[in-house]
Amino acid sequence: MAAPSTHVMPEHWTELNAAKTQRRLCSQRTEDIKSACLNNCGKSHMTECQSCYAKALDEIRGRYMESQEREWFTQRKAFLHELDGLFQDAKDGKRSLLSIESRIESEKEAWYRWVLRKYPAFMTASGSASNHDELRSMLDDPDRSREQLVKMMLEGVGQPPGWPSSVETFAEKASAAADRVDELKALYADEFFFNKDSGALIDGAHKYLDGYRATEGMTLEQVIDRIESDMKENKNTQPRREGHQQRLDELRRAKTAFERDKMQAKSRMATKQGPAATEILYNLPPCQVTAQMGGTAKMAVYCGEECFLKGHKDHVAAVHSCEAGDKCVQLRDGDEVMGDATSKTALCRECLELKHMTLYCSDRCAGANIPDHRQNRHGKSTAAGNALELLVASTEDTVRALLEQMNPGLKMARVE
Repeated sequence: MAAPSTHVMPEHWTELNAAKTQRRLCSQRTEDIKSACLNNCGKSHMTECQSCYAKALDEIRGRYMESQEREWFTQRKAFLHELDGLFQDAKDGKRSLLSIESRIESEKEAWYRWVLRKYPAFMTASGSASNHDELRSMLDDPDRSREQLVKMMLEGVGQPPGWPSSVETFAEKASAAADRVDELKALYADEFFFNKDSGALIDGAHKYLDGYRATEGMTLEQVIDRIESDMKENKNTQPRREGHQQRLDELRRAKTAFERDKMQAKSRMATKQGPAATEILYNLPPCQVTAQMGGTAKMAVYCGEECFLKGHKDHVAAVHSCEAGDKCVQLRDGDEVMGDATSKTALCRECLELKHMTLYCSDRCAGANIPDHRQNRHGKSTAAGNALELLVASTEDTVRALLEQMNPGLKMARVE
C-alpha cells in the first residue's frame, strides 16, 4: 500500500473558483437586503436600520461560518470561533464592520505565511539564495504585508504569462472539467508539463509526464512526491559520485606526473677514453637494467625503435609503478607539480642488496613511505633521526654506476 502523499492539499484553482462564487453570492444577497431596506424601511442608509443591518451581518457571517466549500479559512477553527464573536459585537453596536474586515485580512495574511512555512518547496523554487534569505526574513517580520510576500514569491518562481487572467481562465477550465477525468488530466498535462511559449516539453519532465498519463488515478500531488523523492535521492548520492570522480582525477594526475619522471627513451653517449661500449647499451629499458642487477622479472622486448617509443609509456606506467601505491605523495598532493629537488626516483637500499628493485617516484615519496616498507618487507623499524640517503638510493646514480661497472667504456650523462 502506497504511503499517503506529503503534498495532499486542495487544488488551489478549485479554491479560487469556490472563493469567487461564494463572494459573488454573498455580495448579491447583501445587495438584495440593502435594496429592500431602502425601499421598505425608509432609511437613507442600511446601517441606520438595526434589523436590516443585522440581516446583512448574518449574511456575511454565514459566508465564513456556514461555508460548505474548502477555502483558506475552513480549517482555522480558532479564528472562526473568534469571528463569530466579532459579528455578534457588530450586531450589538460594539464594533464596526470595517474592523472585522481588517481582522479577516490579518488572518488571511497569517494563513499565507503558514503555507509558505509548511511547504518550503515554495521558497526553494527560486534559483537565488539571496531571494531565499529575504523571503525567510519576511515570514518572521509582521510589518511586511501579504502583498510584499506575494511580490517576492513571484520574483522567485516567475510570474505566469498573462497573470492574473490566465490563472483565472485555467481555474474556470478545471472547474468545468471536474467530472471528466480524462479531460481534466489532459488539461493538467498541458498546463504543468509544457513550456507555454515554445510548446516543448519542460526539461526533465518526460518520465513524470509518462507516469502521470499511464497511471490511472494518479494525482498531481503524487507526481510532486516523486519529484521530491528523486531530488532527495540525487542529493544523498551526490557526495559519493563526486568522490568517485575525484579519485579518477587523482589517478589521471598521478599517471601524468609519473610519465614526466620516466627515463629518457633514448640517450646518446660519447666516450673519449677507454674501450668503446656497444651502441645498444645506450638504449636500455628499466627491465634490462633490472636483469643486469640480478632480478628475476621478465624483460620487455620491443620489435623496433618505433614500437618502443609507442608502447614504452604504457609499459612503465603499468609495470614500474610507485611502490607507495595509494599512499603516493602525488595522489595526496593533488595537482602539485614536483620540482627537480623532489622528482628523482629512488630505490630501497636493502632491496638492492637482495637483488630486488623497489621503486619510489621521488625522494619525498620514499621519505614518506620507506618506514612502512622497511617494517613490512624487512621487519625493521626506522628511527626518526635516520638519514634518508642511508635508506634509499637514487635510481639514476645506481643505474649509471652499475652499467659503467658492468660495461667498461660506457659513460652516462643526463640529457637536457
